[in-house]
Amino acid sequence: MLTKDLHQTNESVAETGKYVCASGETRTLEKGDQFPNCPVTNKTTTWRHADHQHRTGDKVTEAGSYTDNDGQRIELKQGDVFPNCPKSHQPTTWKHA
Repeated sequence: MLTKDLHQTNESVAETGKYVCASGETRTLEKGDQFPNCPVTNKTTTWRHADHQHRTGDKVTEAGSYTDNDGQRIELKQGDVFPNCPKSHQPTTWKHA
């Protein structure tokens, strides 16, 4: 079963950033690119975001689960805005869960 945070070869990249394939290879991809085959096997693969962060107030470009510095987990949709920490109500950083 695939999650929203996994991307398949040939899907369009919705958010510029570093991605890791199933073999563990990292590539920087630009919005609008297509996810490539695995650089190791040259076969179709899945890709997920490498560890990068979003700040409170940033617009969500990729739906999925996110956690903040306190470990608070939320589900966000594309177009949502990253909120303050649900626990402290202060600005925070979020990363893909």
